[in-house]
Amino acid sequence: MRSDRVRLIVSLILLVAAIVAMLLPGGRQAKGLAKLFSRIKLGLDLSGGVRLEYKVDIEKGVENPAAVVDDVWTVLRNRLDSAGYTEAVVKKSFRENNSFVIIEIPDATDTTKAEKLVGSTGLLWFGQAIDERDYDPTVNPDDVNLALREGAQWYADKNGKKWYLIKKEINNRKDLVLVGPRVVEAVPTIDQRGVANYIVSFTLDRQFVELFKNITKELYVPEQVLNAGTTQYQLALKKRLAIVLDDKVQFVGFVVSPIEDGRGQIRGNFTFDEAKELAAILRSGALPARLEKTSASLVSPTLGKDVLEQSLRAGIIGGILVMAYMLIFYGVMGIVAIIGIFYALAIIFGFLAGTGAILTLPGIAGIIFTIGTLVDGNIIIYERIKEEIRAGKTPKAAIEIAFSRSFWTLFDANLTTIIAALFLYYFGTGTIKGFAITTIIGIFAAMFMNLVFSKFLLDAMSGAIRVRKAGGAQ
Repeated sequence: MRSDRVRLIVSLILLVAAIVAMLLPGGRQAKGLAKLFSRIKLGLDLSGGVRLEYKVDIEKGVENPAAVVDDVWTVLRNRLDSAGYTEAVVKKSFRENNSFVIIEIPDATDTTKAEKLVGSTGLLWFGQAIDERDYDPTVNPDDVNLALREGAQWYADKNGKKWYLIKKEINNRKDLVLVGPRVVEAVPTIDQRGVANYIVSFTLDRQFVELFKNITKELYVPEQVLNAGTTQYQLALKKRLAIVLDDKVQFVGFVVSPIEDGRGQIRGNFTFDEAKELAAILRSGALPARLEKTSASLVSPTLGKDVLEQSLRAGIIGGILVMAYMLIFYGVMGIVAIIGIFYALAIIFGFLAGTGAILTLPGIAGIIFTIGTLVDGNIIIYERIKEEIRAGKTPKAAIEIAFSRSFWTLFDANLTTIIAALFLYYFGTGTIKGFAITTIIGIFAAMFMNLVFSKFLLDAMSGAIRVRKAGGAQ
């Protein structure tokens, strides 16, 4: 009894969590039952999205332009996957002796936001900020001459409100230049110094750690100098570390202790979405060529309304036939299987709504596949129960024996499917990943239903289970 109570509690916790994830605010406008699915992001084939086209500006003299385009495709693919747009499509196109990349981002409604993610070259570098202005200094002759004398250049911050005079050579040392380092990790985190703001924490590849450490040592300023407010402080203002991305200043600040592990933070009063996109750009690396936008537009769903309605109708009819089969051949146990189908669907849709994963037609195929896996698992267990009851066991004892003997069969079968889906997710791109995601979470939901929740339901209904001498159950 206690084990059944535990199964019930865990099952209800998962179900409630899934329903809460689907009911959280922030989804599409919907009415009635459709509200349950309003937070699930739909792919380009189901809901339309954003279509961007860029011309790849390849420098003259490059020996292998096709390789440059391939590298651009790889960076953009990684960038989109890292930002959560696993169903986005990146295509290469060649016409009129020019190379183009076409990006289609499903369920996106803002072309500006998409352009910011895709169009950024992603070139990160560290410099020394030696001065600043609250106006555009590039139109002031004195400020222009100051930049020439210092061997530096004026750069605006990401909002264009403040300008900084920055050197790439730290203290004029040619051995202290850090441009385009590889970032192995970049994640958005809550800024502990602010309220509801986010920062991006990053980690450099180990080959750049020593150089970054030497740069921070060179720019190190003791805290007592910062608190003194003397001439030393004015000199310290010329020794601030600047982090620049795509020629926009992301951060300027003092180095109060040398950084020896290659870890740093970019503070810019970011929202979570801004921090997430910046982290994706840093992780994916810099583009090997400049992109020139040629078009940006919102597109309609690639599948017509009639096609979608026919697909849904076919799925509903198939589901009804499966349920009818389970009821006819397995009676009360068939009712448990039907409950299990709806339970597993709730878990899958709750996961999609809670994680922001994008659902496309291949993803729907993955869901249908896992429903078949769930029903198949039920049949294996139910047939074992029927055999045990025919052998003279009570329904309660038959259920215990059936689950104990079927566990490893179901576990091994589902584990091999999960491993295959993990390979698809790891090595695949775009819609392949979408199919893999729904398959993985669907298999987990089916396993939980088959081995945990259905055990509780069958125990509760054991008194109503009847088995014919040959054939189905009642």
